[in-house]
Amino acid sequence: MPESEPPASGTPTPPQTNSDTFWTAAELGSGLIELDRAECLELLAAKSVGRIAYVGNTGPRILPVNYILSDDCVIFRTVPDGEIFRHALNSTCAFEIDETEEFFESGWSVVAVGRMELATEDDFAHMRFGRLPEPWAAGDRSMFVRLPCEHVSGRRVMSGGR
Repeated sequence: MPESEPPASGTPTPPQTNSDTFWTAAELGSGLIELDRAECLELLAAKSVGRIAYVGNTGPRILPVNYILSDDCVIFRTVPDGEIFRHALNSTCAFEIDETEEFFESGWSVVAVGRMELATEDDFAHMRFGRLPEPWAAGDRSMFVRLPCEHVSGRRVMSGGR
């Protein structure tokens, strides 16, 4: 006679969220958690410094930039006719932010991928009464570019200790 499953309890169990998964992993002491798009965008919105990755004449390049997130687009300023203008504009690029805690061997990382383009009038309309990306680097950084977050992925890791 085949074994039957135990009867279900009277109250259904709600589906587990990423936040629940995070705290479960924290209680267990380790884990690698895939972040959903909403949490990735939330983390992107909370930071102001990230790294843009693109391919130049000599191969892959990764440069730090100050940015804002506006309508699911990473927006930053760069120099006109500079390296980003010559190599990244109208190309598929990646943008990455992260945070690590070496003592606890934990952290997270978010990567957004999209086609780099010049900022639009809509972008400027949204920035008019909000934050602007303010570069730390000196120079004429008057060209505003945007990277639509077409694909976003993220991970959070928590070490089990040694």
